[in-house]
Amino acid sequence: MGMTCSDDVAIVTGATGKGIGRSTALTLAREGAKVVVNYRTSGESADAIVAHIKRRGSNAVAIRADVFDQEGCRELVDAAIEQFGQVDICVVSPGAGWHPEPIDALDTKAALQDLHQEIAPLYYLMRLLLPGMYDRRHGRIIGIAVHPTNLPPAYAYNTAKAARARALLLAQDQAWSHDVTVNVIAPGPVPAIETLEEAIEQCGHGPAWQKRSSASPQDIAEGIAFLCSEAGRFITGCELPYLFTR
Repeated sequence: MGMTCSDDVAIVTGATGKGIGRSTALTLAREGAKVVVNYRTSGESADAIVAHIKRRGSNAVAIRADVFDQEGCRELVDAAIEQFGQVDICVVSPGAGWHPEPIDALDTKAALQDLHQEIAPLYYLMRLLLPGMYDRRHGRIIGIAVHPTNLPPAYAYNTAKAARARALLLAQDQAWSHDVTVNVIAPGPVPAIETLEEAIEQCGHGPAWQKRSSASPQDIAEGIAFLCSEAGRFITGCELPYLFTR
């Protein structure tokens, strides 16, 4: 496997659950990146991921921060730069919680919270990271949204996910003028990978991955790694959909 992100420093937000974040952290490390494993509450899981990455000969650090909070994002970026000197890649994964409801039964307070949770991490992190990426004329920002954006009946959830995608893609032209790419990953409902051991096996393209009957978080992580790599240098403004059935 090629070291396609060799020497890049990657922040992966929400990297300790059973889904896309953890698989992305493992995969970017596999491809040579130094990985910042961000977590909010799961310190033990973060430490286990970091320990595995280091055993494999890559470098990683676990950093606790709430990416829905402006100061939390600042603490995350400051700690990443203190540890590794710069940040080249940022994957924004955590967002709104799933609470399906039709528009005629809309909980407006929860709906506005959905928008905050989808948009705030992008705004906070882009403001902190883009100046350095612009100076180095190198950077990748990836946002996790959803496909399709009409999953019934979750009106507020779909609206917030669509807002995240547009907020990121509208930065395309300005970012590209500084050789920074911005892209959106748009998966359907994501099946969990229950254990770190299984996630590691899938990252290594072992039997669990080869025998899968639908897309898994590892498939999504492979797409993210490609967009972050040298091979993805000229791909920007892309919304990459994933379907989870054959």
